[in-house]
Amino acid sequence: MVLFFKTSKSDTSVSQWEKSLHAGKITAMDTANAKAELRKRHADARPLSSAGLTDQLKNLVVSLGPKVIASYVPLKSEPDTGDFNQSGGARLKIVFPRVVGSDLEFATGDLSPAGLGISEPDGEAIALSDIDVFLVPALAVDINGNRLGKGKGFYDRCLKQITNAKVIAVVFDQEVLEKVPSEEFDQRVDGILTPSRWWLIESR
Repeated sequence: MVLFFKTSKSDTSVSQWEKSLHAGKITAMDTANAKAELRKRHADARPLSSAGLTDQLKNLVVSLGPKVIASYVPLKSEPDTGDFNQSGGARLKIVFPRVVGSDLEFATGDLSPAGLGISEPDGEAIALSDIDVFLVPALAVDINGNRLGKGKGFYDRCLKQITNAKVIAVVFDQEVLEKVPSEEFDQRVDGILTPSRWWLIESR
């Protein structure tokens, strides 16, 4: 059984969004305000424990059998993929994102600090179609695969181009919600991974 957390009653914009959704009168402003409120609440609650995350990532690799994984270099507040990034590279190819203009590309190579406080690889970029699994950081995700990012849209623009790979949102257990506000341009994920479990979303 998939466990999830309900949004807090103190989230006034989220509550308004839920009411508008049920009433069939939701507006773009309702959704934008609800997303902003959820981002702040989840960002303020971080960091949380990543204990068990590496084991779940290894379980995912065993189950899906990818040859190439797009991971990420975690910020201090994000689920910590660091151990997996180091140990997994001995058995499969791991690539990392870097920002090019308003888009993301993925490459191998040495990592060094870049813009937005994120370390980026210096190697040659590979085609998105060569990647089997994308590990995507998020502030929250719901049981239907709606992902809440930081609002810059980098991953949404990238994931829009993905057709065959599995896209897995990586979050803390407390960040799996019953419902996350989403907009037309938001890209859904195929699965969810937390420090205690991972699963593919059946409807995807």
